[in-house]
Amino acid sequence: MRFSNRKAVNYLLSKGYDDIWLKPHGRRHDLVYTQGEWYRALDLWNLFDGICFDMHGNVNFIQIKTNAWAAEKPIKDFIYDKKNLIVLSINVKGSGKKWEVKVREYGNNRKRRKNNCRCIKRRAR
Repeated sequence: MRFSNRKAVNYLLSKGYDDIWLKPHGRRHDLVYTQGEWYRALDLWNLFDGICFDMHGNVNFIQIKTNAWAAEKPIKDFIYDKKNLIVLSINVKGSGKKWEVKVREYGNNRKRRKNNCRCIKRRAR
C-alpha cells in the first residue's frame, strides 16, 4: 500500500498537483457528524484516502487502489449534491518493476437545467 501510494503521489506531482495530503490508516477512527447521526470513519467519509489541490487551486479528493478501480457508485453518490468538487480515482497497476498509474476523474461541475414553463408537465384541469 505504501509503495502504490508513493507511485500515485509522484504521478500527481508530475502532473502539477500540489499540497497532497494522505490520511494515515490506523487503529483510531475519526468521528463524522451528520444531521441525523454520527459515525466512525477510517478514511475521509469512509471513501477517500486524501486531498490535494490542482493547478487551478481546486480541491480534489483522492482515492487510491492497487491493481483495481474503485467502485463508481459510492463516488457518484457522494458528489451528486456537491458543487465544484473533483474526485480522482487512481489505479496503481502492476507488479515487480513494471508499474503504471491510471486516473479517472469524476466531477459535478455541470450546470443543471432550471425548471421553466416549457419543461414542466402541466396537469389538465
